Amino acid sequence: MSRVLSSELLKLRTTRTALGFAGVGVLLVLLVVLVGTLAGNPTTAIDKRQVLSIGDPLAAVLLLFGVVGATSEYRHRTVAAGALIVPSRLRLSIGRMVAYGLAGLGVGALMLIVSFAIGIPLLSGASGPSLTASDYAQAAGGSLLACGLGAMLGVGIGVLVANQVAAVIGTLVIVFVVDPVLLGVLPHVGKFLFGNALSAVAGRSTSHELAFGAAVAVILGWTALALALAGWVDSRRDIA
Repeated sequence: MSRVLSSELLKLRTTRTALGFAGVGVLLVLLVVLVGTLAGNPTTAIDKRQVLSIGDPLAAVLLLFGVVGATSEYRHRTVAAGALIVPSRLRLSIGRMVAYGLAGLGVGALMLIVSFAIGIPLLSGASGPSLTASDYAQAAGGSLLACGLGAMLGVGIGVLVANQVAAVIGTLVIVFVVDPVLLGVLPHVGKFLFGNALSAVAGRSTSHELAFGAAVAVILGWTALALALAGWVDSRRDIA
């Protein structure tokens, strides 16, 4: 497994995919923090913490990062070379999932630096209570975890679907259309969808959100389900 992980991390370092998504993440964080502080008028500790917590928007980016990374293997036919080295496709998918999870943590850490560097000075002039050390820790920890889990789940979805266009469009529709609509209509059901659960992990969700521990468990459950289905489908898929 260590060789699989090393190989996947090497591919991440030597391709432009991770760099491109990191750039998108930087722009998104800048937009979220500036809008949240200048137009959002945060006055409570929760509002201010949510401005700094980049996990929700960035988790969506990292989710797509995993989807694109996994489906690119099928699009460019490079998955066959990996399968020759590691015959167990499930083991290969697990290694890729862990690698993308680590990459998600790294990109998330970079985005947190940007968020804190811009957001803290802007929030210092806002009315209301100041953030405590626990607020900063909660914003940072939830954001990082949401980014890592989002990237891992994205890999599972990508391996399951394989077709890059279908996987990307389907993920976007679920996260930005199905999740919010179902959360508004049936909140007790919608909060268990993976997009809303990632928001709860990051601490940027609505009053209907899951508790932090429950949200992490839900994401891990979705990831395990995607991995199991992907392993079953991929073992029957022709990759030659």
